[in-house]
Amino acid sequence: MKIYILNKVLEFENNVESIEEIFEEVNNIISISNYTLSHFEIDGDEVYNNFYGYFFKNIDTIEEVKVITKNIKDITKEILFSNIEYLEEAIFEVEVLANEFYKEPSKKTWSELVNLLEGIRWLMDTFYVVDMSDELKYIVTSYETWNLYAKDIYSLKDIMEGIGGIFENDDIAFLPEILSDEILPLFKDMKDKLDTLVDRNIDKSKLN
Repeated sequence: MKIYILNKVLEFENNVESIEEIFEEVNNIISISNYTLSHFEIDGDEVYNNFYGYFFKNIDTIEEVKVITKNIKDITKEILFSNIEYLEEAIFEVEVLANEFYKEPSKKTWSELVNLLEGIRWLMDTFYVVDMSDELKYIVTSYETWNLYAKDIYSLKDIMEGIGGIFENDDIAFLPEILSDEILPLFKDMKDKLDTLVDRNIDKSKLN
């Protein structure tokens, strides 16, 4: 089989013993580049997960593998675009959620709260990924604003810990206040900062 990765073409035997060597070589090439793995295109099929399992199952018939990579800078931009889009939607959802908790929360309300908390965790996780990227200096327009955005992330962390305490004490009376007076204004502030940090006029189709 032939493996196409960046500007290289590798050839391997179609046997199970080659699989470990294939992944080791692919990882070595990517690790010394400014790219990261996106997915594999194997004989026309796009494979986004369980790579090893796919190779193991189809090793006898695989002829051509294209290793699809993405520039780390582009991935960082994608993350920030996704953050902005999430915050735009979440601002409205938090307002609705707060109003529902001021009344009698339904099963659906609780489910939406779980989704919100997962979204907040995702915002925090993606922040740490972007903040550690060497490409950050080429993407954000102001380190000062980025540092202010970082403070908002740490404020979210404190809020999450506070909500955890509410659940531990089984006291949801403060939830609507936290949603409307803490999370909502923080989300609005975070979106405003990201809007000034990232050029949203970039053609995002070029990042895919």
